[in-house]
Amino acid sequence: MNVLDIKVLRDLWSMRLQVLSIALLVAAGVAVFVMSLSNYLALVGAMEAHYRNERFADVFASITRAPLVIVDRLREIDGVGIVEPRVAKAVRVIREDTNLPISGRVISLPASGQPLLNRLHLVRGRWPDPLHPEEIIVNAAYAEARAVRTGDTIDVVLNGRLQDFRVVGSALSPEFVFATRAAVPLPDDRNFVVLWASEDAVASAFDMQGAFNDVLMTLAPNASIPHVLEEVDLLLAPYGGTGAYDRSDQPSHRFLKDELAEQETLSMVMPSVFFGIAAFLLNVVIGRMVEAQRGQIASLKALGFRNLTIALHYFKLVSAIALLGTAIGLALGRWFAVGVVGAYRAFFRFPLLEAQLEPWLLVVAMLVSVAAANLAAATAVYRIAMLAPAEAMRPGTPPALRTFGWLQTIGSKQIPLQYVMAARTILGRPLRTLLTTVGIALAIPLVLFGLYWFDAIDHMIDVSFGRIERGDAFITFTEPVSADALYELQAIPGVLKAELQRVVPIRLRAGHRTYRTSVTGLESGSELKIPRDSALQPIAVPSDGIMLSRTIARQLDLDLGDSVTIEVLEGNRTVRDAAVRKISDDILGASVTMERTALNRLMREGDVGNVATLRIDPRQSELLWSSIRLMPKVEGSSVKALWLALFNETIGGMVLVGALILAGFGMLIAIGVVYNSARIALQERAWELASLRIVGLTRREVSAVIFGELAVELIVAVPAGLLIGWYLIELIASARASESFQIPAVIDPSSYAIAALLVIGAAITSFIAIRRRIDTLDLVAVLKARD
Repeated sequence: MNVLDIKVLRDLWSMRLQVLSIALLVAAGVAVFVMSLSNYLALVGAMEAHYRNERFADVFASITRAPLVIVDRLREIDGVGIVEPRVAKAVRVIREDTNLPISGRVISLPASGQPLLNRLHLVRGRWPDPLHPEEIIVNAAYAEARAVRTGDTIDVVLNGRLQDFRVVGSALSPEFVFATRAAVPLPDDRNFVVLWASEDAVASAFDMQGAFNDVLMTLAPNASIPHVLEEVDLLLAPYGGTGAYDRSDQPSHRFLKDELAEQETLSMVMPSVFFGIAAFLLNVVIGRMVEAQRGQIASLKALGFRNLTIALHYFKLVSAIALLGTAIGLALGRWFAVGVVGAYRAFFRFPLLEAQLEPWLLVVAMLVSVAAANLAAATAVYRIAMLAPAEAMRPGTPPALRTFGWLQTIGSKQIPLQYVMAARTILGRPLRTLLTTVGIALAIPLVLFGLYWFDAIDHMIDVSFGRIERGDAFITFTEPVSADALYELQAIPGVLKAELQRVVPIRLRAGHRTYRTSVTGLESGSELKIPRDSALQPIAVPSDGIMLSRTIARQLDLDLGDSVTIEVLEGNRTVRDAAVRKISDDILGASVTMERTALNRLMREGDVGNVATLRIDPRQSELLWSSIRLMPKVEGSSVKALWLALFNETIGGMVLVGALILAGFGMLIAIGVVYNSARIALQERAWELASLRIVGLTRREVSAVIFGELAVELIVAVPAGLLIGWYLIELIASARASESFQIPAVIDPSSYAIAALLVIGAAITSFIAIRRRIDTLDLVAVLKARD
């Protein structure tokens, strides 16, 4: 170990608080980098393994009823691999501990056991015995939420008839990784269940012996997806086919892919932002630290050390700090990743979902952090290393006061000396002042971004559940019912108002672009569902044509007045062109809306609907649901209050964790920048401050020299940081936009105030630490050091 290596260790120890604060800046960037990529890799790895092991299908199609002989004809289609027919139907589950109808879906299992496609991953229990048709498997999420155990019985309404089943196991399926139902944007594991029962039991209940109504297929290598979908549609159309679709339109996979696309974007955007901020701050802090050691550098030059050797010495010092920050960041990143992945398990049900900390990720994090730190310090090291020894021996030239004659004149009369000195430093070194100010300002966006999530979630709840969906509860029917059913609903005690909607699956086509979704028919002048524009103003449903959400309009490259083809995917499979009359702004999901009477005409049916929206009296809710539970045509229900509880339960925890992480990083950065700036300023100006003490200034007055400078920088940095935060949130919110969620860039004024106060509080903490050092300044030692 040579003398410069010993100096590295000595410097690290003597500046340990500064070293730790700088290392924490690096750790913030590394932690976000590790957390973001780990989350993305965890989801991708879990998805690929589950899909591969359970043989997730590539193509899906539903029909009314088709004979099994059609399966052979499906296999003959060019590009089709395995074909798996089955019976899948919507059902209702009755429980004694709740009056709410629980929606469900029953899927047939072949007598041989595991299906060929969309196989089940058994979590507990066993496979149903073919000789006991009453045995079933339930999805693991419902079993966990409702504490369903093997041996329990479940009452299921199959085709209008109540039937008892016995649970023998619980399982996971790639088809229901994100298990939700219509009108509910999040998984509601307590009120949605998937049941797998024997083929004989399901076929007998729905009169489907020798037939099927749902089919899964795989694709051969290099198969043309559009060709396969077209051929499947042509073959199944006579049997009531609702349109084949590939994996990209499968509901669970579509939501998962949206989340993956969002995480992929954030795994690039967020670490880049953090590393960019950290690199800038390191440039400011380390640059000033190296500048403060110019005397030591001069001594090394005088002793014969070459410029390259001195530069490498400082790069070693910076690399050591960066490696310390990397170690802290890896530990924090791993911890954060484990917490976020744990929150993901409430959304995505995989057999194994664990945070992935790959070896290459550790290496990349280390290399990026060390490279960023060294690049940040490179300019300062080069500038000092190139100084001649005699020049480096002299202190840096102070700013010339003649440039600020007005300051000298005013200061001598009206401004105390300590503030004149602070002003001289601020104005005489504008670049350093600017860099420090920007460094403090960059701490604020991180705190603001953490607080923004609370504002965004509150806004989403207010708009989606308060201004658009104004009903308290929603009922779905097994088949379209006459508008007269509203009178029956309104007669139930507790129902204050009821509106009927018609929801129909469709495919929109605009040129070569297509989008599979559903269209909702609303009553003219609907009060319980009010579409809104970006300004949150109500939009009247057009009497002719359709209204699209902005997300769908953007995907199909449509604007007001453009024509789009509507392909109905049920009933008579009507195909009709319609004009885009209005565009709405949805936050949860993407909608297509028509007037209900116009949709009824398109479907060539009477005045019917299949969804009812209710406004209810909460004091009579128990009596209301007891009455609705007895209605044979009710398939399921959802209650807005439960939505909100579910939303807060699943989203709230993730938001709180993310906000605390970002706010914590922001405060660390503020403390790091302010503390280092003040600490280095003290090191640079110790002789001046000691001289002021000698001539009679108090500790408080001496402290004002440094604190006045930092206070001005803080006053300028706070509004600048708030403005940068607003632009950064706009950028990240646009990067997060997906079909499933459009998170708005909404920031409450209180969040601006809290972000500013937290950073100011972090700065004051640093001021207090530095004030203690000034108070204990050894005047004799400082003045001797200058001599």
